[in-house]
Amino acid sequence: MIGDFLIYTTHLNHTPEYHGSVIVRTNGAVVPIECRYFRKGNVGSDPIKPTWIPFSSTKSGEGHLSFSLRLMNGDWLIERTSTVYYLGELIHIEASVSMTNHMPLKLYIDHCVATLSLDKDSTPRYSIIDHNGCLLDSKAEDSFSTFVLPGDERELDKLRFDLDAFRFLGDDRSLIFITCHLKVAPVDQRDSRTKACTFQKVHNVWTPLEESSIDICACCHVGNCGATRELWFAGLKWEGEASLGPLLILDTDVTKLATESLNEAERRMQERSPGGVESEVVLIVALTVTAVSLISASLLALFLYRKHKQSQVNQ
Repeated sequence: MIGDFLIYTTHLNHTPEYHGSVIVRTNGAVVPIECRYFRKGNVGSDPIKPTWIPFSSTKSGEGHLSFSLRLMNGDWLIERTSTVYYLGELIHIEASVSMTNHMPLKLYIDHCVATLSLDKDSTPRYSIIDHNGCLLDSKAEDSFSTFVLPGDERELDKLRFDLDAFRFLGDDRSLIFITCHLKVAPVDQRDSRTKACTFQKVHNVWTPLEESSIDICACCHVGNCGATRELWFAGLKWEGEASLGPLLILDTDVTKLATESLNEAERRMQERSPGGVESEVVLIVALTVTAVSLISASLLALFLYRKHKQSQVNQ
């Protein structure tokens, strides 16, 4: 893909046949061929039966878009293998798109929901992101959720955000599934439908992940950023869904009990054993006797000093 053109290249190979001759009078040849087609149009070549897939059925000659979500470690460099989290932890989520033979596009998250099953339409469900890229969970009082920009510049095919771990109220399963609707848009497109906005509670304002000359996050305040529409371009759908889960969200106290080692438990039992208690009692008694002795000595010295002074006055 270059500009407005789809470029198709191949080679015409000529291999001479010698038919048993011991001499040759010609050389083989390889002729390069390059065809340029307008990307937004269609072509036809009735006299020729091409061996490649006809242009009209290649979705404008652009490659397949593959959307995905994955869990990452805190440094955003390595994919996290564990799906177990604790309340109070941040879940590092990376959305990505694979763009093969594609014009440059930028990835956005349109909306995300959390559910108790893979069915994104099931209840109960919780909206994490909505309104074409407003991170609604960042507005919750007890949440530290935010869109993240690990480096100086954002990678076009990735979008990352931190989600403060949570569970559904009144549900004992402690499992959640996350489903996100992802989309791509031209790199230079910047409007209220292509954004990544986080609510800054300190300043009570929605801010974009990347600097913008217009207030693309203003619509997050009113919860209306325009009607969501399907994105198609010359037969290729520029959006899709991806899911994560199940994620196991454990309570902090439950986590401590579950991860406590046998040695740690034995150590605590020894500390609470009669011998341990006896040692503590002896130490406390010794400290008490020492403190009483020091106080008594101080009082005696003060008494003698005052008596000496009084005798001097009387003389």
